[in-house]
Amino acid sequence: MSDDNPADDSGTANFSLSGFISEFWGSPFEGSLKVWSRQTKMTSSYGPGEIPRLVCDVEARKFSEDLYVGLSTQPDNLAPTARGSNETAIWLPGFIADIDFAVAKNSAKQYPPDSDMALGLVRSFEFQPYFVQNTGNGLHALFKLDKPIVMDSREARRRAQALSRNFARKLAAHFQRAGYEIDNVSDLARVFRVPMTFNHKSGTPKSVAVIAHNLENRLSLADLERDLPAADSEPPKTVSANRADHSTIQQECAWYGHYTGDGAASADEPNWYATTSITARCKDGDRLFHGYSAQHPGYNAREADKKLRRALEEAGPRTCDSICSELGNERFCDACPHRGSITSPIQLGMVYDPGPFGPRPLGYTKEGHYALLDPVRKIIILASAQQLLAEQYLLGLAETGFWRRRFPGKKHGTSNFKAAGEAIIKACRRAGPFNPLHIRGRGIWLENGKVIVNLGQPVESAKFLYLCFESIPLDDGPNFNAHRLRDHFRHYNWRNSQDAGLMFGWLAMAPICGALVWRPHAFVYGPARSGKTTIHTIASTVLSPLAISADGQSTEAGIRQTLGPDSLPILLDEFESDQNGSTLRNILRLARSASSADTPVLKGTPEGKAMSFSLRTTFLFSAINPRGMSPADQSRISMFELLMHENDREVARRIAEDEAYFRSKGSAWCSHMIGLAHLVQPAADAIDIHLTGDRRHRQNMSILIGAGFVALNGRVPTDEEAKALAAEYAPAIERHALEVERDDAQECLDHLLSHVVDGYPLGHWLACLRDEQQRRGNDFAAAERIVASYGMRMNAEGEAAGFYVANGAPAMEEVFRGTPWAQRAWERAIRKLDGAFTPPNPVQFKVLGKKRATGIPLAYLPDELLPGVEGPF
Repeated sequence: MSDDNPADDSGTANFSLSGFISEFWGSPFEGSLKVWSRQTKMTSSYGPGEIPRLVCDVEARKFSEDLYVGLSTQPDNLAPTARGSNETAIWLPGFIADIDFAVAKNSAKQYPPDSDMALGLVRSFEFQPYFVQNTGNGLHALFKLDKPIVMDSREARRRAQALSRNFARKLAAHFQRAGYEIDNVSDLARVFRVPMTFNHKSGTPKSVAVIAHNLENRLSLADLERDLPAADSEPPKTVSANRADHSTIQQECAWYGHYTGDGAASADEPNWYATTSITARCKDGDRLFHGYSAQHPGYNAREADKKLRRALEEAGPRTCDSICSELGNERFCDACPHRGSITSPIQLGMVYDPGPFGPRPLGYTKEGHYALLDPVRKIIILASAQQLLAEQYLLGLAETGFWRRRFPGKKHGTSNFKAAGEAIIKACRRAGPFNPLHIRGRGIWLENGKVIVNLGQPVESAKFLYLCFESIPLDDGPNFNAHRLRDHFRHYNWRNSQDAGLMFGWLAMAPICGALVWRPHAFVYGPARSGKTTIHTIASTVLSPLAISADGQSTEAGIRQTLGPDSLPILLDEFESDQNGSTLRNILRLARSASSADTPVLKGTPEGKAMSFSLRTTFLFSAINPRGMSPADQSRISMFELLMHENDREVARRIAEDEAYFRSKGSAWCSHMIGLAHLVQPAADAIDIHLTGDRRHRQNMSILIGAGFVALNGRVPTDEEAKALAAEYAPAIERHALEVERDDAQECLDHLLSHVVDGYPLGHWLACLRDEQQRRGNDFAAAERIVASYGMRMNAEGEAAGFYVANGAPAMEEVFRGTPWAQRAWERAIRKLDGAFTPPNPVQFKVLGKKRATGIPLAYLPDELLPGVEGPF
């Protein structure tokens, strides 16, 4: 700024946040201001009449959260996790500069050394800022326009973006002349720290201090628009053309390999210039071109540069026909294996570019398939090479124009689908083996200690691929009264009164179950008219729209297919033990797998191949009779028993009022807990150290108690509070503690049945053989061979029905290698299964001959085969 208008403290003495908002954005403004929290990753919206609420919220949150406000206003109806984008911006009051200090940032960039230097450069800039604040690690400078830009059309947004970009270039050039750099923050949706809050990034909070606030400083919008460069004055952009791989073209095209390799020193001008048209379009083309051109005795760097630019700007890459006929290269072209299938050598090195709408290569599977992401449908596709080389299949993945632009055919307006398929296959091979455990669906996740909300907005990650087939909208809604929900469960007649608090804790952890290291499940049971259905209804209401609600008739396969890679809670009502026992056991086994962090669960794809997802979910079961649970089930599921209610009309009235109240809150409970997701695991850890007993039981109780505390208080308990909570819930913890040993037998069998052979688990092959013997119409020729090769056989009928496992079967050692059941410990484990038996005489096995064996009841096998499989195999 000029000496007449100093920048140090002008206008800061009477600074107020509400006044600043009214002055900078105007009163009223269009759209909503968006305030985003780095800790919760949630965005709050405030309309023109809600500035007092914004100020109040900032005051309440600034001591524990890094708060940012968007430069442009955004629509009211964005999801609570969205900050908005360039394409949704509505009202732009000015521009921003984000100037980092070198002393505060470890970077190779030449940032200004400190605040004094940065502020001095801001003062000497041709345009004067309206507002400057010190964030603790840098400066935020705002430049206010004399009138806001209203972006009511795509054209208006493009114009606003051009103005912002041009202004940023001028400011960057000003700093560059002094020998320093600043970051480009010219996007319309840029956020900056809320004034007078705190910067918590560096441990000790730093005040975000206002150091300049001058109401008189304005930028003339008319002058800025006149100053915009003409569209044709922009320098030609060549970066987007540099996509092909030079080394691949060298290997695949003998002509190009010769003149850019051994023949470069003696190349004639026509062939050299022809190679230039291709090298110019390769990655790192400038360096490669000068590298081989310098081998020629007539090389001149300046003249070569002119040729390179001319080759890129004047025409496309040289065609095969031209190289062969015009340049006389028949000796190379006649023997070319690609002759007739490509139109130019450039196609050999084209790196497949899916863009925003094309199938994205993810890798390959050991079954010979190629994995692709369909970015439009947001699903994973496994395709064979034959499918990818077929025109009809590729047209099912992207529209005609996509393939025509990237892989043009010989005739104008056509596509080279064979080249497209080969490029996708090559890209999949380059991506390496496909690991489905790196696929994550909708829900709340934890990645490197950071909470990830995947409900519809794009999620960037270097480790996982986040999919969202159908977005889940959450409304901001009114604040949720967590105390009312906790008190609601006290209206029911629990056998143990403290179960009301534990049930509340389950509802608190359910929306964010994917972000937890351990996920306990809950089972509410009791006689008719005890309130089970009402609790199921309340849970479905407050967990909507995140929860998947179903009845007890659901199958394990149906649940897996519905859930896929998502991390969403599952509610199952009427989960009665008088139904198919095997079906219930399979679902309980699925719940056991879902408790731990990264347990893979096999899921059948439409092609019948096995895909493994990391299952992260939590179950709420309700039933009259919960019998049939194994010790392993009970160590992961908290059992809450209800007694008959006492027909108290006042209690019934309160429950009905609560139900109506919760229904009116929409998704407020889910939003409430998502905003606190980062606190739940630390709260559980704080409580766990004060608990004793079995590790799994401690995990169950600490998560339920910790989640409940966070839901009510919005913070992690202190050590004293954690100790008091452990003591308070000690009676309930003791009642729920079960003296159970690790269910070694069941886990050993689960490992055996899930071992994949020829694309399917052994449990599937055993079920195939069972169905064949019971004449259910399946004729799987491979099933008997595979089962026999693992030292097993099937006896599907009679008193001794079951599948038999030979003692000491060599293939079993491979199955259990590296597990607790190696070195024949698996034999002792499976003998402990309920119903396991030892045949009195040796059993005849097809591969091993007669051997002593263990028989296992058929009830342990899956009732249904994996989907998509048809006989004969």
